[in-house]
Parts: sequence; C-alpha cells; structure tokens
Amino acid sequence: MLSVAIDNTSIASLIEDIVLDHSTLNGLSIETLEQIINFSVANNDYRALDIITHIHTGIYGYDERQPEWLESSFSAPKWTLTFGKIPKTIHWDSVYLDDGKKLTDTTHRKLLNSFKYWITATDNPLENGGKIISPTMASIKVNRVIALINAILLHSKELKLAKYHLQNVNDDFWLNILMKFAEHGNFYGVYEFDKRTKALLDDVSQGILDADAQRFREKYPYIGRDIAQDEVFLSLEARDKACAWLFEQGYYQMRTSILYDGNTAVLNKLLFDGKILYQGINAPRYPELRLKEPSRDSEYCAVENRDTSIGTNQKTISQYIELIRLIHTNFEREDVARPLILSECVSAGSIGELVDLKKLGRTRTLPPKFVFNLIRQCYEFAKEHLPTDKGAVTLLDEMLTLLSKARRISTGKKSNPHRPRQNSSAWDEKLHREMSSSERGYWFQKEAINCLSSEYLRKGIKQVQGFTEGVENRHERIRANESLFELFSVLQGAIQVLVGAIMARRQDELVKLKSHGNLSPNVDPFSEEGSKTEYSLIFRVKKTGSKGVNATIERPIPLSIAKLIWQLEQFNIKASELNLDKGKLSLFNNLDSKKSQLSQVHHTTYNAHLDALCDYVETDLVEYDNGEYRRNYVRQHQLRRFFAMAFFWSKGTDGMDALRWMLGHSDLEHLYHYISESETGAVLNGAKASVIVRGVVDSTSELAKLDGVEEIRKIIAERLTGDSSTPITIESVSEAAEDYDDESYLTVPHISQIQKEQDIETEVIHLLEEGRITLEPEFFTIEDSDGNVTQTFNLILKIKDLD
Repeated sequence: MLSVAIDNTSIASLIEDIVLDHSTLNGLSIETLEQIINFSVANNDYRALDIITHIHTGIYGYDERQPEWLESSFSAPKWTLTFGKIPKTIHWDSVYLDDGKKLTDTTHRKLLNSFKYWITATDNPLENGGKIISPTMASIKVNRVIALINAILLHSKELKLAKYHLQNVNDDFWLNILMKFAEHGNFYGVYEFDKRTKALLDDVSQGILDADAQRFREKYPYIGRDIAQDEVFLSLEARDKACAWLFEQGYYQMRTSILYDGNTAVLNKLLFDGKILYQGINAPRYPELRLKEPSRDSEYCAVENRDTSIGTNQKTISQYIELIRLIHTNFEREDVARPLILSECVSAGSIGELVDLKKLGRTRTLPPKFVFNLIRQCYEFAKEHLPTDKGAVTLLDEMLTLLSKARRISTGKKSNPHRPRQNSSAWDEKLHREMSSSERGYWFQKEAINCLSSEYLRKGIKQVQGFTEGVENRHERIRANESLFELFSVLQGAIQVLVGAIMARRQDELVKLKSHGNLSPNVDPFSEEGSKTEYSLIFRVKKTGSKGVNATIERPIPLSIAKLIWQLEQFNIKASELNLDKGKLSLFNNLDSKKSQLSQVHHTTYNAHLDALCDYVETDLVEYDNGEYRRNYVRQHQLRRFFAMAFFWSKGTDGMDALRWMLGHSDLEHLYHYISESETGAVLNGAKASVIVRGVVDSTSELAKLDGVEEIRKIIAERLTGDSSTPITIESVSEAAEDYDDESYLTVPHISQIQKEQDIETEVIHLLEEGRITLEPEFFTIEDSDGNVTQTFNLILKIKDLD
C-alpha cells in the first residue's frame, strides 16, 4: 500500500497510468488519492477524477437508449425490463390514440420516443445526483413513470394527443392529476379502478336476466352474503348479475380451474384494453366479487393493522413531481415530441392548498397490555419448549429426530408395502382407502408417533405432521398440542415476536437473518463465558447502502433472547448437516409438513408464523358491523413501536422494570435516551399519542390526571366535530358487554370503538407533528426513610399557543 508523499512529476505519471489502465487505482492509499485529486484540480486535468467518479457511480457509462435492465432494443414495439427475478413487459403496440392509430404508428414515433426516454431517465445517474440507485428503486420509479404515461393516455381524447402530442400536457393537466392523487391515492388517482369497475358492471348487469342471476346465486351463494363495511368498495346495484357477467367473460377462469377471487388481468383488459399500458398493473381484487370464502390458514380474518384511508401524502406528491420533470430531459433531443416545461406553480404545497393532503400512513397502535401480555406468553411458550435443564428434551430435538428419520423413507407412489393395489383381492375399502400410498406417508400415519419422547407424548401430541386445511376443530386441536409440526410453527412465531419486539427492527431485516452466526460475539450463551457476555445482534440495515447492498451493523440484545437465537442456530446447523434443508436456510425457517423439509422464510411465511402464534395464544377478537369476528394478528411494523410505547405506558405500572431487565438498562434516563436514539420521530409520536388518547377518552385512568388533557380534549373535539364542547367518549369494552349475557363480549370490542379511537389518535399525532403539544419525561430521584434511592419520572404535557 503506497502511503508516502509523491512529487508532482510522479503524480502526473501516475495519472497517465490510471488513464491507460484503470486497475492502477487498486491499492492506492488515501493520501495518494488526495494528492491525485489536488493535482487534477490545480492542473485542470479531470481525466483521473472522471474515472474514479465513474467507478463509484457509473455516471459516464449510462446508455439512455440501452440501460442494463432493458433487454430489448430501444426501438422495439415491446420492451422487456429486468430489475429482479421476474421480468416486466411493456406492450407499446397495444395502445391506440384518439385518431384510431397505434402509439407505435410512424406518425406518433416522436411521442413514443418521448415516453421511452422518460422511462430510461429514471435510472440515469445524471438525473439522480450522480447516485446509483438500487434495482428495486429503479423498478419503483419506472412503474411510477408508466402510471404518469397512462394518465396522459387515458386523456388522449381531451388532450387531442394524436394531433398535438404533448403540447396540451400543461400545468393545469398535471395539477388535475396530482389533485386526484391527493384525494384518491396515487395509484387510484390514475386508474380510478373503483369508479370504472362500478360503471362497467352496473351497465352490463342490465343485460343479465333475473333468472340467470338467480341460478348463478344458487350455485355460488357466497355472493349473497352481508359484507362488512370496510370491504365495500363498489356498492354495485346488482352484485349477483355483475358476478354472472364476469363469469361469462372468463374473469373467474384460470386454465381448467375456477379462480374464486377473480383474475385481475381479465379485469384490466375489460377496463383498459387499447387505452393504456395496462399489462402488469395490479388491479384490486374486490371482496364483493368473490364467489367463495377465501381460504386461509389462520383461524379468523385479520383486523386491519395499517392506515387504509385513501389519499396521498405530501412526500409522495413531491416524488411524482420530480418524476414528471424527468420528461424535460427530452428538450435537447430531435427524435422526440417536445414537452412543455412544468412551472414552479406545480408543487406539493400548491396541491395542499387545493385539497387536503393525507398525512404519512402509519401503523395502528396495539394496546400496551396486548403487547406485554403477548411477550409474556411468547417467553413462557419458548421456555417450555426450549428448556435449558441438562438432559431436557426440546421441541427442536424432537423435530430433528422425526425429520431425519422421515427423510430416509421413500415418498414414491405405491411404495407403501402395507397398502395393496385397489383391484387386488387383498384390498379392504374401509381399511385401506385412507391409508397413504407412500411408505413415508404411512410411517407418519402409524409409526412416527412412537419416535417421540415421553415428555412430548405427555404434552398431548397425537400426530407428528400438521393438520390439513379443513380438518374439523383444527385450531382447537393445535392449541391442545396434538401436532408436533404445528407447535414448531408456533415456536417460530414466538421467537419472531420476542426478537422483533426487543430489537424493534424492520421485518425485512429479520427475514434476512442468517441461519447461524447472528450473534456477536459468536459464543455459546449457555457456557460460563457466555453467561458473562454482552451480546449484540448482527443484521443488515434496510434503506442503507448503495445499489441494493445494505450496511451491516450490530445492536445490543438481552442474554435471554440471545439464548433463544443460539438454540435456533444450532438446530439450523444440524438440519443442514442432515440434509433436511431445501437450499440455504435463514434464522427462522418454514417447514413443509408433507415434504418434511425446511426452507428460508419470506414475508408470507414469516407472517404465517405470527398468525399461528396469535391463534395458539388466542389474541383479541374484534366484532364487525356484519356480525363477523376478526382477530388481532400482530405484525412486525406494530412491534417496532414497542420500545417507545413501553416507556411512556410504564408510568405507574411494573412494565418499566420488565423493560429495563430485558434491555439490560438500570438507569431510566439512559434507557429513554437509548429509545429516543433508536426510533424515528414518527414512532415516538405514535407512542406518545397512544398515551395522550388514553387520558382523553378514559377519565378513570391515571393518564387523565395529566395537566392539559382537558384542553387537548377540546381541541380534538373542535377538529373532529367543529364544536369544542362535544364530549369525547369511547364506550369501554366492559360497558359494551353489559347488554349481553354472553361472557365472550367481555373481551370483544366493536370495530367502531377501535376506529373512533384511531381517529382521535390521528388528531393527537397531528398536534404533536405541528408542535402544538409535547409530552416529555421529567426524571428525578426519591430517597426513602432507609436511605434507598429510586429513580423515577413524571410525564409533562405542554400545550403551545401557536395562534
């Protein structure tokens, strides 16, 4: 490594060497690179700097007619784009303009080129401040530009696009489009799926005979059900007739089977064929158009855990405006239709003056008792099935025994020697019909249970494999510990919750944890050395790094959780050694019960583990307006609030001691600073808002005694109702139960209660974001008569008069 100062003559010679052979840069010290930079600037010779810049950004090598993700030639009528594993196709020749000619017609070549250059500009480092963006971000930006192109194409007639090309695409046009984004969401602002689908189906339903609709309803009675209000998007005049017509159009066909949820590609074609670049657009699947209750592995449908209100926030509007301006890159080209310059009058601020912009979408807050109780249940479950006593049998031990034996047994059809051929004299219909035809299947049915330890037989295990969908009392049997494999999924979910809540990481970061080697130091926490070690979790941080390569960091993790991770890692190592894996494993893994094989989790299977856990411990239910019950299935984005929420809710409870123990912090103020530094402002505001809301709506709570709560109640009442004197009350669960004899109502709130509390919490968050209110802890120490010093805090709520 060169590290000594070099004279100017040598630097000049070194630059010439770099220009001839770029690899000369390899191994140069920081000091030498600084000398190259200084010499280049002083002598106005930027050749070496251009090479260095290009190596790190690719800024000079970008081909606007042939970026690396474009598999087709620039002039092709169909483009294939590859950003990830699944290629995307743009059918330029599928669109007709208002003159009846295709977009690819020679008369519209300049307009077509304008659209094509607009798309390739999204990934151009020159248009991204010299940055190389990740393939994922490039794909997002391309999809957004396609949406903007479609916004123009959908208004082809009004814009007289065939004659004037882009000359009528002016400020007023984009203001109108962006206002629709603000009101209906950026996706729906372009395509208006609900409006277009309702108009189409109400129109065609008039041509369906009553008798035909009746026959269809008898065949698919599910379409006549009462739908919960949150699933009504179309409000069709005749739902049965609409479904009958769609069936005739092939909406429910998928090759030779019926797709009960509908085929969105067919709906896209019905709505947009010939009008836009509709291929690859993900139209919604409407609950109103389902022919059959959707299959699910969970016991109930889920209570929505994200903000589903329509609209677009200011940040997204600004991003779209930046993408609209990318079309300005066409000004210097001769082979394009010249666009108009988008003036500074078109901004997120100007849109906000015309229509209310949505606040940034946020996660629905889980009740603090819910989270603490869930963590306790997860820890108890993990402790039961992963005991640390010497010689104790763990669930993971049982899994390795059963899976390794199963993998040695044939899965071939007709390999079961105990099942005779159906046409033979030995065939007994009653005895052999349900018997598996494979040797492994028979082993699971009859013999696998004998391989279990007495400890697990005593827990209630009656079969090894999981229960198939539709088995009677399936979830009751899982809760009774009747299936070993089902318990394994619950265990995965329990540890996911514990790691997710304690570490407050994004789900993508947890999904991508390695099969082993996640702890720092990589020392057995059950050893004498490990018991005295402070551990950290190693993970790749989402939303960092360059071109999709994320930075790797470490964060402290409690010893109790480190022990669980270590046990999972040892299981994964042994599973790989026994060839029980399908490809590379992750820390958390999905089990294919039929194939007796482990594979990496992805977001769907990660959430399936969380669902299995919530069904096992029976998390809270919520009643909907159609009488349906749904379950609170926890998600990682909700658990990310745990740190901050736990702190603010811990005042007056024993939650703070539990939190301090889990995080290893003894000093309250130190703990609060740790939480504040670990979380974003939005997460902290969400936690603070949930505290304030409890004080506003529940006069019996300790939080209602905070100074300023009554004034905040009046502000919220004014915002929600226009009258500050309006009482803000939410009927408690226990009060709602008084009208019913059924004890189940004691724990089942109505969705309207939750929605009302969410509305209030949203207003409180706005007040926090606007700086009108603050909620901060005030720390102090107390000394008792025995001289014992205790640190505690008060919550101080302040209201600022900004008028």
